[in-house]
Amino acid sequence: MSPAVRTILALLGLTGAGILLAGALVFGGLDRLRLRVVEANIDFVLTQLRDSIEANVSLGIPLQDLRVVQDLLERSRIGNPSLLAVEVFSPAGISLFNTDRGSIGEDITSTWRDGVRHAGNGDRWRVEEFGNLIVGQAIRNDFGEPVGYVAVTVAGPTGQSPIVSVIVASAWRFAVVLPAGLFGVGLVVWFMFRWRSREIMDVTARLSASGSPPLPAPPPDADLVRLADQVGEAVDAAVKQLDQTTTAVLKLDDDGVRDAAA
Repeated sequence: MSPAVRTILALLGLTGAGILLAGALVFGGLDRLRLRVVEANIDFVLTQLRDSIEANVSLGIPLQDLRVVQDLLERSRIGNPSLLAVEVFSPAGISLFNTDRGSIGEDITSTWRDGVRHAGNGDRWRVEEFGNLIVGQAIRNDFGEPVGYVAVTVAGPTGQSPIVSVIVASAWRFAVVLPAGLFGVGLVVWFMFRWRSREIMDVTARLSASGSPPLPAPPPDADLVRLADQVGEAVDAAVKQLDQTTTAVLKLDDDGVRDAAA
């Protein structure tokens, strides 16, 4: 394998590693940003629904009699395609309003009850059930008493680790970006080597055309003094030829610099 091919392969390997590392960082950041956007959207929907329902509860109407709540839930579900379901249930755990109307009147699951029981700051609670994420919040009256709860269901985590999730989500992106990047770098490096190799070949051709004087073959019966003189003459000729070759190379280099400046 020639040095040029080894150099090209080394550059391609470094480029591929750089693309993979940069892609993992960028795509991982995009996935984290997407999760933050989803969480912000859930927080906005819950806060908006809670405030609207509490405003109607403050009028003295029992929660179960507020038929406008069903319209609020359905509008929220239509305006946010990422939401799988929106539900309002009583403190006793009975579904009062639901975007899935067939579930109205049913009891909530024990998982939801545990989430309500262990609600944290701001009466916000969240649980995972059947691969989905449920986030809920308490609805309170003017006396601060909970009169019900509103909960939204979104597609939850798949159970994969963050690294695996990033790799799976970014696989198709790498399949497009990595070959394109390697092809572009390989093409640029190949043209650069072709350009530099052409200059070297021109210098070699000029040197070959100038030729070099061969060393004279010593006669078999010559004495040592005459042989020494011939050797000295050959050395002088070789030194002169070396000087001429050096001058030619420097001249070619100067010509290349002038062409580049022009």
